[in-house]
Amino acid sequence: MTDIRTASPEHDQYGLLAAHGFDEAFFGLWVERDDLDELAGILRLDPQSRRDVRLTEEAPTMTDWSVKDSLWIGPHSSGWSVVISTSGPGTGVRQLSSGNRGTLMASWHREIDGLSDLDYYRDGNVVAEIPGMPSGELLPPQLFEPYAQGLPRDGHPIEGEERLAHAFLTIVGRMTGRFIDEEWFLAPGRAYDFPSTDT
Repeated sequence: MTDIRTASPEHDQYGLLAAHGFDEAFFGLWVERDDLDELAGILRLDPQSRRDVRLTEEAPTMTDWSVKDSLWIGPHSSGWSVVISTSGPGTGVRQLSSGNRGTLMASWHREIDGLSDLDYYRDGNVVAEIPGMPSGELLPPQLFEPYAQGLPRDGHPIEGEERLAHAFLTIVGRMTGRFIDEEWFLAPGRAYDFPSTDT
């Protein structure tokens, strides 16, 4: 049996997200919690706006810039949930990792800032991050190193950010126990209107 910490996904992780419309913008949180009601509460999502829907059904709306932004939450793997949108929620991200739970954040917005750092939160603090180098170089700190084995470390002048996004998502899959695949998009979940940032 292959050790998930060094396993490779069957499909290019960035490529799958891009094929579902998340090529220009993507925001993902992998949260070490499996209670979706608790997750929605921490993120201050309006229960009145909840729609039970699969990510594959919600993605076209989420990636249509003429439509109001939405946020999707659903199961990822045993003990882990996922939060997906094209821009991050305004509140609750740090609180998701309270109680010594892990939270991984990967995102990009091509026209604004490209690929962002891969952040790993625990107890509300960033405990490790990998820089989102425009050249695509993979520079994992010690905490991420066991999950970065076998991934390309050098940059690429044309496809650097796409390769690094795939590497980030592979590391996330190795840490959470599941890679992105077509079935991942079919998991039952919930979409909500984007949370208000008003205090």
